[in-house]
Amino acid sequence: MSITATEWNDMKSMLEERKQLLTDMQKLNDRTDFGTLEQEQWDRMDTRYRQLDGEISRAQRAQALKAELAKPEFASAPAAIRASGSEQREAFARALLTGDMAAYRGTIVANQNSTTNAPVPVDMQRRIVELAGKSLILRSVATVYNVGSDQQITVDASIPTGYLVDESTTATDSYASPTNSVTEATITFGRRTVGDFAFACRVPVTKFAYADYVNGGDFLARRVAEGVYQAEEQFLMSGNGGTSATGAPAQPLGAINAIKNATGQRFVATAGSAGGGLATIAADDIIATVHKILPRYRTNLRWMVGDDVARTFRTLKDSANRYLWQVSDNVPEGLTNGLNGTLYGIPLTISENMPTTVATNDVAAVVGDWSYVEIYDRGALEFTVDATTNMQKLTTVLQAWKRSDVIVTRTVSFGYLAYK
Repeated sequence: MSITATEWNDMKSMLEERKQLLTDMQKLNDRTDFGTLEQEQWDRMDTRYRQLDGEISRAQRAQALKAELAKPEFASAPAAIRASGSEQREAFARALLTGDMAAYRGTIVANQNSTTNAPVPVDMQRRIVELAGKSLILRSVATVYNVGSDQQITVDASIPTGYLVDESTTATDSYASPTNSVTEATITFGRRTVGDFAFACRVPVTKFAYADYVNGGDFLARRVAEGVYQAEEQFLMSGNGGTSATGAPAQPLGAINAIKNATGQRFVATAGSAGGGLATIAADDIIATVHKILPRYRTNLRWMVGDDVARTFRTLKDSANRYLWQVSDNVPEGLTNGLNGTLYGIPLTISENMPTTVATNDVAAVVGDWSYVEIYDRGALEFTVDATTNMQKLTTVLQAWKRSDVIVTRTVSFGYLAYK
Protein backbone atom coordinates (compact mmCIF):
# COMPACT_ATOMS: atom_id res chain seq x y z
CA MET A 1 0.00 0.00 0.00
CA SER A 2 1.97 2.99 -1.30
CA ILE A 3 1.74 6.65 -0.38
CA THR A 4 -0.66 8.68 -2.53
CA ALA A 5 0.24 11.81 -4.47
CA THR A 6 -1.88 13.92 -2.14
CA GLU A 7 -0.17 12.48 0.96
CA TRP A 8 3.25 13.09 -0.58
CA ASN A 9 2.40 16.70 -1.45
CA ASP A 10 1.08 17.31 2.07
CA MET A 11 4.23 15.86 3.60
CA LYS A 12 6.47 17.87 1.27
CA SER A 13 4.59 21.06 2.10
CA MET A 14 4.97 20.48 5.85
CA LEU A 15 8.69 19.71 5.54
CA GLU A 16 9.29 22.85 3.48
CA GLU A 17 7.32 25.00 5.94
CA ARG A 18 9.28 23.57 8.88
CA LYS A 19 12.59 24.25 7.13
CA GLN A 20 11.60 27.85 6.36
CA LEU A 21 10.45 28.39 9.94
CA LEU A 22 13.80 27.19 11.27
CA THR A 23 15.63 29.59 8.93
CA ASP A 24 13.43 32.51 9.97
CA MET A 25 13.84 31.67 13.67
CA GLN A 26 17.63 31.59 13.34
CA LYS A 27 17.65 34.96 11.54
CA LEU A 28 15.42 36.47 14.21
CA ASN A 29 17.59 35.06 16.99
CA ASP A 30 20.69 36.65 15.39
CA ARG A 31 19.25 40.16 15.51
CA THR A 32 21.15 42.55 17.74
CA ASP A 33 17.94 44.45 18.62
CA PHE A 34 16.15 41.32 19.90
CA GLY A 35 13.51 42.54 22.32
CA THR A 36 10.04 41.75 23.65
CA LEU A 37 8.30 41.93 20.27
CA GLU A 38 10.94 39.74 18.67
CA GLN A 39 10.59 37.25 21.52
CA GLU A 40 6.83 37.05 20.98
CA GLN A 41 7.35 36.51 17.24
CA TRP A 42 9.98 33.84 17.93
CA ASP A 43 7.61 32.08 20.38
CA ARG A 44 4.83 32.00 17.77
CA MET A 45 7.17 30.50 15.19
CA ASP A 46 8.48 28.01 17.74
CA THR A 47 4.90 26.92 18.55
CA ARG A 48 4.15 26.39 14.86
CA TYR A 49 7.47 24.55 14.41
CA ARG A 50 6.57 22.10 17.18
CA GLN A 51 3.07 21.68 15.76
CA LEU A 52 4.54 20.78 12.39
CA ASP A 53 6.89 18.31 14.08
CA GLY A 54 3.90 16.51 15.54
CA GLU A 55 1.96 16.50 12.27
CA ILE A 56 4.97 15.17 10.36
CA SER A 57 5.54 12.44 12.96
CA ARG A 58 1.89 11.37 12.76
CA ALA A 59 2.00 11.31 8.95
CA GLN A 60 5.19 9.23 9.00
CA ARG A 61 3.60 6.82 11.48
CA ALA A 62 0.55 6.48 9.24
CA GLN A 63 2.82 5.61 6.33
CA ALA A 64 4.60 3.02 8.46
CA LEU A 65 1.29 1.46 9.42
CA LYS A 66 0.31 1.27 5.76
CA ALA A 67 3.57 -0.55 5.11
CA GLU A 68 2.70 -2.90 7.99
CA LEU A 69 -0.56 -3.78 6.27
CA ALA A 70 1.37 -4.88 3.20
CA LYS A 71 4.03 -6.87 5.12
CA PRO A 72 3.96 -10.67 4.56
CA GLU A 73 3.67 -12.98 7.58
CA PHE A 74 6.58 -15.23 8.56
CA ALA A 75 6.70 -17.87 5.83
CA SER A 76 8.07 -20.59 8.12
CA ALA A 77 5.11 -20.58 10.53
CA PRO A 78 2.48 -23.34 10.25
CA ALA A 79 -0.31 -22.45 7.87
CA ALA A 80 -3.06 -22.22 10.51
CA ILE A 81 -1.00 -19.99 12.82
CA ARG A 82 0.25 -17.95 9.88
CA ALA A 83 -3.30 -17.22 8.75
CA SER A 84 -4.47 -16.36 12.26
CA GLY A 85 -1.44 -14.13 12.97
CA SER A 86 -1.73 -12.33 9.64
CA GLU A 87 -5.41 -11.63 10.29
CA GLN A 88 -4.73 -10.26 13.76
CA ARG A 89 -1.80 -8.12 12.68
CA GLU A 90 -3.65 -6.67 9.71
CA ALA A 91 -6.70 -5.91 11.86
CA PHE A 92 -4.56 -4.28 14.55
CA ALA A 93 -2.65 -2.16 12.04
CA ARG A 94 -5.90 -1.03 10.43
CA ALA A 95 -7.32 -0.18 13.85
CA LEU A 96 -4.29 1.94 14.73
CA LEU A 97 -4.43 3.67 11.37
CA THR A 98 -8.15 4.46 11.51
CA GLY A 99 -8.59 4.81 15.28
CA ASP A 100 -11.48 2.31 15.21
CA MET A 101 -10.69 -0.54 17.60
CA ALA A 102 -14.10 -2.23 17.35
CA ALA A 103 -13.26 -4.40 14.36
CA TYR A 104 -9.94 -5.45 15.90
CA ARG A 105 -11.62 -6.35 19.20
CA GLY A 106 -14.02 -8.58 17.28
CA THR A 107 -11.07 -10.33 15.60
CA ILE A 108 -9.44 -11.09 18.93
CA VAL A 109 -12.65 -12.50 20.40
CA ALA A 110 -13.26 -14.58 17.27
CA ASN A 111 -9.80 -16.10 17.68
CA GLN A 112 -10.85 -17.21 21.16
CA ASN A 113 -13.47 -19.52 19.57
CA SER A 114 -16.31 -17.18 20.46
CA THR A 115 -18.93 -15.98 18.04
CA THR A 116 -19.67 -12.63 19.68
CA ASN A 117 -17.94 -10.04 21.81
CA ALA A 118 -18.24 -10.77 25.51
CA PRO A 119 -20.87 -8.50 27.07
CA VAL A 120 -19.67 -5.72 29.37
CA PRO A 121 -20.73 -6.60 32.92
CA VAL A 122 -23.06 -4.15 34.63
CA ASP A 123 -22.12 -5.00 38.22
CA MET A 124 -19.12 -2.65 38.36
CA GLN A 125 -17.91 0.55 36.79
CA ARG A 126 -15.58 -0.26 33.89
CA ARG A 127 -13.17 2.63 34.06
CA ILE A 128 -9.43 3.12 34.10
CA VAL A 129 -7.89 6.36 35.31
CA GLU A 130 -4.87 6.75 33.07
CA LEU A 131 -1.58 8.20 34.24
CA ALA A 132 -0.60 11.37 32.45
CA GLY A 133 1.48 10.70 29.36
CA LYS A 134 5.14 11.55 29.77
CA SER A 135 6.43 14.17 27.37
CA LEU A 136 9.22 13.13 25.02
CA ILE A 137 11.39 16.17 25.68
CA LEU A 138 14.49 15.08 23.76
CA ARG A 139 12.53 14.15 20.64
CA SER A 140 10.80 17.52 20.69
CA VAL A 141 14.09 19.45 20.43
CA ALA A 142 16.40 17.02 18.61
CA THR A 143 16.65 16.34 14.86
CA VAL A 144 15.14 12.95 13.96
CA TYR A 145 16.16 10.82 10.98
CA ASN A 146 14.98 7.44 9.72
CA VAL A 147 17.72 5.04 8.57
CA GLY A 148 17.64 1.53 7.18
CA SER A 149 20.93 0.10 8.50
CA ASP A 150 24.08 0.79 10.46
CA GLN A 151 25.92 3.64 8.78
CA GLN A 152 28.60 6.22 9.37
CA ILE A 153 28.17 9.96 9.21
CA THR A 154 31.03 12.38 8.59
CA VAL A 155 31.42 15.34 10.94
CA ASP A 156 33.93 18.11 10.37
CA ALA A 157 36.36 18.33 13.28
CA SER A 158 38.17 21.56 12.50
CA ILE A 159 37.89 24.87 10.67
CA PRO A 160 40.80 25.73 8.35
CA THR A 161 42.95 28.66 9.47
CA GLY A 162 42.68 31.87 7.44
CA TYR A 163 45.42 34.49 7.15
CA LEU A 164 45.84 38.17 6.43
CA VAL A 165 48.04 38.51 3.35
CA ASP A 166 50.53 41.40 3.13
CA GLU A 167 50.40 43.20 -0.19
CA SER A 168 53.46 45.05 -1.41
CA THR A 169 53.01 48.81 -1.60
CA THR A 170 55.99 49.61 -3.82
CA ALA A 171 55.19 51.16 -7.14
CA THR A 172 57.57 48.87 -9.01
CA ASP A 173 55.87 45.54 -8.55
CA SER A 174 52.24 46.65 -8.98
CA TYR A 175 51.19 44.53 -5.99
CA ALA A 176 52.48 41.43 -7.71
CA SER A 177 54.83 40.24 -4.96
CA PRO A 178 53.15 39.78 -1.59
CA THR A 179 55.64 39.77 1.26
CA ASN A 180 54.14 36.71 2.95
CA SER A 181 52.45 33.54 1.80
CA VAL A 182 49.34 31.76 3.00
CA THR A 183 50.10 28.60 4.97
CA GLU A 184 48.13 25.61 3.83
CA ALA A 185 45.50 24.51 6.27
CA THR A 186 43.66 21.22 6.28
CA ILE A 187 40.11 20.36 7.18
CA THR A 188 39.87 17.31 9.41
CA PHE A 189 36.87 15.06 9.71
CA GLY A 190 35.55 12.63 12.25
CA ARG A 191 33.31 9.66 11.68
CA ARG A 192 30.44 8.61 13.90
CA THR A 193 28.86 5.21 13.58
CA VAL A 194 25.08 5.12 13.81
CA GLY A 195 24.12 1.90 15.54
CA ASP A 196 20.83 0.73 16.92
CA PHE A 197 19.56 -0.13 20.37
CA ALA A 198 16.32 -1.99 20.90
CA PHE A 199 13.69 -0.74 23.34
CA ALA A 200 10.69 -2.95 24.10
CA CYS A 201 7.67 -3.31 26.36
CA ARG A 202 5.54 -6.43 26.90
CA VAL A 203 2.19 -6.48 28.70
CA PRO A 204 0.06 -9.57 29.40
CA VAL A 205 -3.64 -9.23 30.17
CA THR A 206 -6.35 -11.82 30.68
CA LYS A 207 -8.66 -12.28 27.74
CA PHE A 208 -11.61 -11.32 29.90
CA ALA A 209 -10.05 -8.03 30.97
CA TYR A 210 -8.90 -7.45 27.41
CA ALA A 211 -12.42 -7.86 26.10
CA ASP A 212 -14.40 -6.27 28.93
CA TYR A 213 -12.28 -3.94 30.99
CA VAL A 214 -9.49 -2.12 29.15
CA ASN A 215 -11.32 -1.25 25.96
CA GLY A 216 -9.39 -3.76 23.91
CA GLY A 217 -6.24 -2.79 22.06
CA ASP A 218 -6.80 0.97 22.20
CA PHE A 219 -5.83 1.40 25.85
CA LEU A 220 -3.08 -1.22 25.79
CA ALA A 221 -1.56 0.09 22.57
CA ARG A 222 -1.20 3.57 24.06
CA ARG A 223 0.29 2.26 27.27
CA VAL A 224 2.75 -0.16 25.66
CA ALA A 225 3.88 2.46 23.14
CA GLU A 226 4.45 4.94 25.95
CA GLY A 227 6.50 2.36 27.84
CA VAL A 228 8.76 1.90 24.82
CA TYR A 229 9.23 5.62 24.25
CA GLN A 230 9.90 6.31 27.94
CA ALA A 231 12.71 3.74 27.95
CA GLU A 232 14.10 5.16 24.71
CA GLU A 233 13.98 8.75 25.98
CA GLN A 234 15.79 7.76 29.17
CA PHE A 235 18.73 6.07 27.48
CA LEU A 236 19.05 8.42 24.49
CA MET A 237 19.28 11.25 27.00
CA SER A 238 21.51 9.74 29.69
CA GLY A 239 22.87 6.39 28.45
CA ASN A 240 26.48 5.73 29.49
CA GLY A 241 27.70 4.10 26.26
CA GLY A 242 28.62 0.94 28.16
CA THR A 243 29.21 -2.37 26.38
CA SER A 244 27.12 -5.46 26.86
CA ALA A 245 27.64 -7.57 29.97
CA THR A 246 25.73 -10.37 31.64
CA GLY A 247 22.39 -8.98 32.76
CA ALA A 248 23.26 -5.49 31.48
CA PRO A 249 22.69 -4.74 27.79
CA ALA A 250 24.85 -2.25 25.91
CA GLN A 251 23.69 1.36 26.21
CA PRO A 252 23.84 4.19 23.69
CA LEU A 253 26.10 7.12 24.54
CA GLY A 254 23.33 9.49 25.56
CA ALA A 255 23.29 13.15 24.62
CA ILE A 256 24.22 14.35 28.13
CA ASN A 257 27.27 12.09 28.44
CA ALA A 258 28.41 12.93 24.90
CA ILE A 259 28.31 16.62 25.81
CA LYS A 260 30.03 15.92 29.15
CA ASN A 261 32.88 14.19 27.28
CA ALA A 262 33.49 17.26 25.10
CA THR A 263 36.72 19.09 25.89
CA GLY A 264 36.45 22.65 27.14
CA GLN A 265 32.66 22.88 27.42
CA ARG A 266 32.41 22.57 31.21
CA PHE A 267 31.95 25.36 33.72
CA VAL A 268 32.22 24.41 37.39
CA ALA A 269 29.78 25.88 39.92
CA THR A 270 31.35 28.53 42.13
CA ALA A 271 29.40 28.72 45.41
CA GLY A 272 29.82 26.68 48.59
CA SER A 273 32.38 23.94 49.08
CA ALA A 274 33.26 20.91 46.96
CA GLY A 275 30.62 18.20 47.11
CA GLY A 276 27.90 20.67 48.11
CA GLY A 277 25.59 19.68 45.25
CA LEU A 278 22.73 22.08 44.45
CA ALA A 279 23.98 24.58 47.02
CA THR A 280 27.10 25.24 44.91
CA ILE A 281 25.10 26.79 42.03
CA ALA A 282 25.35 30.58 41.95
CA ALA A 283 23.64 33.17 39.75
CA ASP A 284 26.85 34.03 37.89
CA ASP A 285 27.21 30.40 36.83
CA ILE A 286 24.25 30.73 34.44
CA ILE A 287 25.98 33.45 32.44
CA ALA A 288 29.41 31.82 32.62
CA THR A 289 28.07 28.49 31.31
CA VAL A 290 26.55 30.14 28.23
CA HIS A 291 29.91 31.76 27.50
CA LYS A 292 31.62 28.37 27.34
CA ILE A 293 30.07 28.28 23.85
CA LEU A 294 31.88 30.30 21.18
CA PRO A 295 29.80 33.28 19.96
CA ARG A 296 29.44 31.86 16.45
CA TYR A 297 27.69 28.80 17.89
CA ARG A 298 25.48 30.78 20.27
CA THR A 299 22.26 30.64 18.24
CA ASN A 300 19.04 28.71 18.82
CA LEU A 301 20.09 27.88 22.37
CA ARG A 302 17.96 26.12 24.97
CA TRP A 303 18.60 25.14 28.59
CA MET A 304 17.96 21.52 29.60
CA VAL A 305 17.70 20.90 33.35
CA GLY A 306 16.16 18.51 35.84
CA ASP A 307 13.42 19.61 38.19
CA ASP A 308 15.70 20.07 41.23
CA VAL A 309 18.03 22.34 39.25
CA ALA A 310 15.07 24.29 37.83
CA ARG A 311 13.87 24.88 41.37
CA THR A 312 17.35 26.03 42.38
CA PHE A 313 17.53 28.41 39.41
CA ARG A 314 14.09 29.73 40.27
CA THR A 315 15.11 30.67 43.81
CA LEU A 316 18.33 32.50 42.94
CA LYS A 317 18.19 36.16 44.02
CA ASP A 318 20.23 39.29 43.61
CA SER A 319 21.63 41.46 46.42
CA ALA A 320 18.26 43.21 46.73
CA ASN A 321 16.52 39.86 47.36
CA ARG A 322 14.80 39.90 43.95
CA TYR A 323 14.36 36.71 41.97
CA LEU A 324 16.65 36.58 38.95
CA TRP A 325 14.41 34.34 36.86
CA GLN A 326 11.87 36.84 35.61
CA VAL A 327 9.13 36.68 33.02
CA SER A 328 10.00 40.03 31.42
CA ASP A 329 11.83 43.24 32.15
CA ASN A 330 8.70 44.97 33.47
CA VAL A 331 7.79 42.21 35.93
CA PRO A 332 9.62 42.97 39.20
CA GLU A 333 9.56 39.46 40.57
CA GLY A 334 7.92 36.92 38.31
CA LEU A 335 7.20 34.38 41.05
CA THR A 336 3.43 34.39 40.47
CA ASN A 337 3.92 33.82 36.75
CA GLY A 338 5.18 30.26 37.07
CA LEU A 339 8.06 28.89 35.02
CA ASN A 340 7.65 31.04 31.91
CA GLY A 341 10.37 33.34 30.71
CA THR A 342 14.02 32.81 29.91
CA LEU A 343 17.37 32.52 31.65
CA TYR A 344 19.88 34.96 30.16
CA GLY A 345 17.46 35.30 27.24
CA ILE A 346 17.41 31.54 26.62
CA PRO A 347 14.31 29.29 26.91
CA LEU A 348 14.42 26.55 29.55
CA THR A 349 13.13 22.98 29.31
CA ILE A 350 12.73 20.60 32.26
CA SER A 351 13.39 16.91 31.62
CA GLU A 352 12.81 13.97 33.95
CA ASN A 353 15.73 12.21 32.29
CA MET A 354 18.46 14.67 33.24
CA PRO A 355 21.04 13.22 35.67
CA THR A 356 19.95 13.40 39.31
CA THR A 357 23.29 12.74 41.04
CA VAL A 358 24.94 15.84 42.53
CA ALA A 359 28.53 14.73 43.17
CA THR A 360 31.51 16.86 42.18
CA ASN A 361 31.73 17.35 38.36
CA ASP A 362 28.34 15.75 37.70
CA VAL A 363 26.18 17.58 35.13
CA ALA A 364 23.74 20.06 36.64
CA ALA A 365 22.49 21.86 33.51
CA VAL A 366 23.18 21.89 29.78
CA VAL A 367 22.69 24.78 27.36
CA GLY A 368 23.09 24.55 23.61
CA ASP A 369 21.62 24.10 20.16
CA TRP A 370 19.71 20.83 20.48
CA SER A 371 19.16 20.50 16.74
CA TYR A 372 22.69 19.05 16.70
CA VAL A 373 21.45 16.16 18.81
CA GLU A 374 20.39 13.71 16.12
CA ILE A 375 18.15 10.70 16.75
CA TYR A 376 18.33 7.90 14.20
CA ASP A 377 15.26 5.66 14.09
CA ARG A 378 15.65 2.20 12.58
CA GLY A 379 12.10 1.79 11.39
CA ALA A 380 8.84 2.64 13.09
CA LEU A 381 7.43 1.46 16.39
CA GLU A 382 6.18 -2.09 15.83
CA PHE A 383 3.45 -4.05 17.61
CA THR A 384 2.52 -7.68 17.88
CA VAL A 385 -0.47 -9.28 19.58
CA ASP A 386 0.05 -12.83 20.83
CA ALA A 387 -3.27 -14.49 21.62
CA THR A 388 -2.04 -18.11 21.45
CA THR A 389 1.19 -18.61 23.44
CA ASN A 390 -0.49 -18.26 26.83
CA MET A 391 -3.81 -19.70 25.72
CA GLN A 392 -3.70 -22.20 28.60
CA LYS A 393 -3.81 -19.20 30.96
CA LEU A 394 -6.39 -17.36 28.87
CA THR A 395 -3.94 -14.50 28.49
CA THR A 396 -3.28 -12.16 25.58
CA VAL A 397 0.12 -10.46 25.32
CA LEU A 398 0.73 -7.15 23.56
CA GLN A 399 4.36 -6.31 22.83
CA ALA A 400 5.94 -3.31 21.14
CA TRP A 401 9.51 -2.49 20.21
CA LYS A 402 11.60 -0.04 18.25
CA ARG A 403 15.28 0.57 17.52
CA SER A 404 17.19 3.84 17.53
CA ASP A 405 20.45 5.58 18.38
CA VAL A 406 21.55 9.14 19.17
CA ILE A 407 24.60 11.18 18.16
CA VAL A 408 25.64 14.72 19.12
CA THR A 409 27.19 15.97 15.89
CA ARG A 410 28.48 19.32 17.20
CA THR A 411 29.40 19.30 20.88
CA VAL A 412 30.96 22.80 20.58
CA SER A 413 27.38 24.11 20.35
CA PHE A 414 26.88 23.15 24.01
CA GLY A 415 28.11 24.21 27.40
CA TYR A 416 27.31 22.54 30.69
CA LEU A 417 27.34 23.49 34.33
CA ALA A 418 28.94 20.97 36.69
CA TYR A 419 28.62 20.75 40.47
CA LYS A 420 31.55 21.95 42.50
